Formats: sequence, structure tokens, C-alpha cells
Amino acid sequence: MNQSRIDITFIRKEQIVDAAVCVIAQQGLQNFSLSEIEKKAHMSRGQLTYYFPAKEDILLAVFDRFLFLMQLDCQVQDKNTGKPSADQLEGWERISRIIENVLARPVEGDGFHALQYTFLSQISHRADFRLRLSALYEEWRTRITADLKHEFTSVTNDLDLRSLATLIEAILHGLSMQRAADPDAFDPKTMSDLVLNILFTYMKSKFGLNKQVIKKKRSEGVRR
Repeated sequence: MNQSRIDITFIRKEQIVDAAVCVIAQQGLQNFSLSEIEKKAHMSRGQLTYYFPAKEDILLAVFDRFLFLMQLDCQVQDKNTGKPSADQLEGWERISRIIENVLARPVEGDGFHALQYTFLSQISHRADFRLRLSALYEEWRTRITADLKHEFTSVTNDLDLRSLATLIEAILHGLSMQRAADPDAFDPKTMSDLVLNILFTYMKSKFGLNKQVIKKKRSEGVRR
């Protein structure tokens, strides 16, 4: 019985968050009101405030949804390929898979980019948004740095690897934003190959490449 109540609470909260995402995607944050959410969720004011006592609580739940979608972003393309997911890989293989997945993700119809534009515009005056987003970026940088360390065990300067991880993150963010504004801005496959080749060339000149990375790169070239 208790489990049933928990499930119903989860479902109702998800319905409210879904409705709030639609309001933001279609009308912007300026029309983010309880009355608009009521219409989208087909719920009364009493139902909304039962699950979320204040509008701010709903907004924070939507922001958490945005962060979840950002985390899912690098794996969404793995579902139908039959390949191991990015989280099952390591090193350069995982980095290259994430790059391919992020650049290949759909850009229409899921509301993700509407949330992205909305919340990025808020971080200059919302410390809570900024800190939570910063923590997610730091988590990604740390994981990419760890993958680079896995490949370049002889590199002792972690700052070099962290800087490269930050660059990779910036490239993905910038290209994703461009494609959100214009889905035809570039061909995902062509851009993915270009990014990987540029990174590979830099790593070769900066760090040298171990045999494992070279083997992976050659096998990628054969598949491509």
C-alpha cells in the first residue's frame, strides 16, 4: 500500500514537471505560472500545491530535469546501436563515443534545448542554478580527465589533461548550441570526424600516443 502511494506521488510529480517543461518550451519563463501549469497538467491548484507547495519548487524540479537530460545526453544514442554504452567504456574510446553521441542527438521535439537556453540565461543572477550546473560540469571534466589519464599514463601534469578535458566540454557545448539554433548547421557525422581528428592530432603532438590509442584510432578509421 505504501509503495502504491509512493508510485502515485512520483507519477503526479512527473506529470507536473512535464507540464512545466511544455510551458517553458512554448511560452518562455515569463509565462511560467501555476495557472499555465494547471492547464497543461489538467490538474487543480490544490493538486499542484499538494505535490509542490510553491512555484519555485516546480521550477527547481524542472531544473533537475534539465540536469538529468544533460547527463543522459552522452548516452541517448547508444540504445539502438547494439554497442556498449558510454559508461561501459573507458579512456579514449569512451571520450570518442560521447562526442559522437552528443553531436548526433536529435534537436527537435524534446524540449531539452528550450530548457538549456532558459536556464543558461538565468545563471548570472541565480546562484543556486549556477552552482548546481557548475557541479555537473566539474563532474564531467573530472571524468574526461580520468579517461585521458587512463590513456596517457606517462603524463604527470594533471593540469594539461584537465585543460584538454575543459576544451572537449566546451567544443561539445558550443556545437550543441549551434545545432539547437539551426539543426542543419553541420552534418553530425562529418563534424564528429573533424573534432576527433583535431583532438587526435593535438594529443599526438602534445603527449605522444601509446599503442592502445593508435590501435583504436586505426580501427575507427577502418569502420569509418
